[in-house]
Amino acid sequence: MEYKYDVTLSFAGEDREYVEKVAQILIDEKIKVFYDKFEEVDLWGKDLGVHFDYVYRKGAKYCVPFISKSYKDKIWTNHEIKTAISRSIETNVEYILPARFDDTEIDGIRPTLAFIDLRKVTPEKFAHLIMKKLEKEPTIPLPEQLQEDEEKFYLGVKIFASINSKKLEGVGLGINFTNKNTEHRYINEPYFEVSENVVNSGTNTFFLVDKTAPVSFPNKLEYGQSVSVTYKLKQASMDMWEGLPNDATVQSFLTTSLGEKFKSNKVDVKKIINLMKELK
Repeated sequence: MEYKYDVTLSFAGEDREYVEKVAQILIDEKIKVFYDKFEEVDLWGKDLGVHFDYVYRKGAKYCVPFISKSYKDKIWTNHEIKTAISRSIETNVEYILPARFDDTEIDGIRPTLAFIDLRKVTPEKFAHLIMKKLEKEPTIPLPEQLQEDEEKFYLGVKIFASINSKKLEGVGLGINFTNKNTEHRYINEPYFEVSENVVNSGTNTFFLVDKTAPVSFPNKLEYGQSVSVTYKLKQASMDMWEGLPNDATVQSFLTTSLGEKFKSNKVDVKKIINLMKELK
């Protein structure tokens, strides 16, 4: 895939002296790097919130956050790293390459994620490490290929009612996931997949957004903790599912900040459609 930049740099102003040396070396070596001072004319007049969403989510092969106490305290760096994390969630491929000036922890960046300690590396050395990394192709983390997911992730069909009138209102897909690992992990928004392509959409993979109760993602789970969320199903979706084969199923998938990918049990689509009809 072609990107506008090879690497984008995210940093606090207090750390600019070090970062600028790195950026200048990369530019001199013909590396396409996003560094704000090199983009002053292009940034002039732009809506930076929108533009940085593109730069840090879609515009580069890699993102390097220069983590420090100042980095954690800044509004713009928080915006940049959250955007970069969303890219990692969407693609589940190596994208964020952390570099640390100190031991500050950033939500969504696990302490176990391999990083470069800038207290031990000169700007020149670090720039060459970036160039070395650019020679390699990003890879899907190994845990996804090996993940055991039995009895950890459950998908069920739920009927929900109005809180005030207790009247049955609809059908939803509910998921429950328990962290059975020995340490915490961040759980990304689950997505769903039917066994056949849906008529008029050409795809079998989708997200649901209408929840019966607010649950935010990424969701941090300590060992033994669970997350449960129920998504409302709309009649328009059911109408499209009507054309699916009688043996069609729906399943949910969930990824984590560790690079894991879990899959749920399968649920019969016809069972869901029939429940929706009964509630009419």
